[in-house]
Amino acid sequence: MPSKPLSTRVSPDVHARLQEIAGQRRTSLAATAADLLSAAVQAPQGSAPHPADGALVASVLQALEGVTDPAAVVCRETAVELARAVEGRERGYQAAATTLIEAADKALRAQQRADSPEFDLGSLFPGL
Repeated sequence: MPSKPLSTRVSPDVHARLQEIAGQRRTSLAATAADLLSAAVQAPQGSAPHPADGALVASVLQALEGVTDPAAVVCRETAVELARAVEGRERGYQAAATTLIEAADKALRAQQRADSPEFDLGSLFPGL
């Protein structure tokens, strides 16, 4: 999908922070600003994206946006934090990438279990 140009003005502090994030990501200032704007627009209603969220976090949020069961939400939030660690190339980020996939999978499975609880025959015959 082709992108659309956008021009905006930001304070010197915001500009400096964008340059810092772009340097950490090894991307251009424009690509960094586009990623951050996209993440902000794609964030679930009522939630503010983390200031340094990029494409990976946005993808995890989008993939897990239907996760609402309390047990599944714990895994979803873990996956988001792991994605932030990977994007920020924090210490241990390579191991976090593997764990991220596992956490996202657990969140989806937990939500599926909550949406479709197995039928319990014991509930039909409580005295048995």
